[in-house]
Amino acid sequence: MSKAIVTLVVGDRCYRPWNRFLRAGWEHWATCHGYSLVVFDQPLDDSARAEARSPAWQKLLAMAAPELAAFDQALWVDADVFIRAGAPDPLSDAQGCQILMARDVGSPLAHEPSWFRESWSRILRHSLLKANPEYAPPFSRRDRDFLSYYDLWGFDSARIVLYNTGVIGYRPALHRDLLKSVYHRWADGGPGALYEMIPLNLELLRRRMISEMPSAFNQLAGVQHAVLHECAHEMSLWYQHTVGPADVFGFLDLLAERNYFLHFAGAQGLMHRYFTRHV
Repeated sequence: MSKAIVTLVVGDRCYRPWNRFLRAGWEHWATCHGYSLVVFDQPLDDSARAEARSPAWQKLLAMAAPELAAFDQALWVDADVFIRAGAPDPLSDAQGCQILMARDVGSPLAHEPSWFRESWSRILRHSLLKANPEYAPPFSRRDRDFLSYYDLWGFDSARIVLYNTGVIGYRPALHRDLLKSVYHRWADGGPGALYEMIPLNLELLRRRMISEMPSAFNQLAGVQHAVLHECAHEMSLWYQHTVGPADVFGFLDLLAERNYFLHFAGAQGLMHRYFTRHV
């Protein structure tokens, strides 16, 4: 069965850190598991609409591109994901028409403990209110212990599981038309609304097309690091390992050791500091 690992690295800000810190690990992992590497380094849509919103939307076009037509399976991976040497293949047990994704770490219905999810909700609320005061109503409600990006789109985050779109296992022949449809039919949700993530979740959940992969295949380093600053004691107990906010690199080493794919979404500075130390 032919397989591809695919990503989008448009612009120096995206391409340079991926090429410097991550590419070699991806290539080694791909060779070990029989994957071809397909990299898009130019926009797939240069229309005025595309230029008005984040290039992140174009992952949907990359996932549906003709270059992938010959592959039976594909694994989309965001360009800020570190793949640990020896990590297993998340597509080894993929079934039928399902799309594989992991729950968004720290989201209201994620698998982390309640104290972790509450901490991340507080951090997220503060961050979004600071950056986007116009979103004050949905994010200033004190009766909400948990929230996620669904709230910015007008949905109740306590009722809908949120899956992170940084790592996605799919079948190009079965899913390309749907992916292109989401790209063309949905508008952006505005600042902080995570681009294509909520539309893709809603479309796939409505069709019951998501099969869940373990969070170890999409562990969010930035979320874990942020919660560590609020809950160092709880984190030490949970990991059964002494961790603290001051030992950032040691904590990231621990995350990399205990997970397969470490995703630096929204934490590019953290990723740069971490891998610069190791280069």
